[in-house]
Amino acid sequence: MRDIALILHVVAGILAVLFGPLAIVLTLRRRGLNWAGEVYHWTIAGVCLTALVMVPYDWGRLWYFWPITIASYLFVYLGQRSAEAPGGLWYRGVLRGYGGGWVALWTAIAIVSLPHHPWAWAIPIVVGSTVIEWLCFNPSPTWTREPQAGATS
Repeated sequence: MRDIALILHVVAGILAVLFGPLAIVLTLRRRGLNWAGEVYHWTIAGVCLTALVMVPYDWGRLWYFWPITIASYLFVYLGQRSAEAPGGLWYRGVLRGYGGGWVALWTAIAIVSLPHHPWAWAIPIVVGSTVIEWLCFNPSPTWTREPQAGATS
């Protein structure tokens, strides 16, 4: 069971790393939920579910992945909900949700890949959070304009 979960975890993780930026860009450009956001949501769900399955096999060493896993999924869920109802400051929910999930994903990758560098987890958090917040407070005009009546995105 652990080996199957690990294989599914890695495959879902690779897909999530690839689809995260695409989901952010297409969601902001099209001003709403789209196929890339759906793929990203379900790949993150797969990563989180398989992580929850694997953690108990080495609880003493990996227990802290449970809260990271839950937070990662909740970030992406926030992005998903924001994309479903664009308007107002919706783009901040998309950036913080999808972007926060992507940062959490890279944080987990750094923790697992660089176990002997205890501060490696800080790099994706600091860099990612800075970029996300900069974009939230300096949005593209296309994210903030109201769509014209009768226009399609």
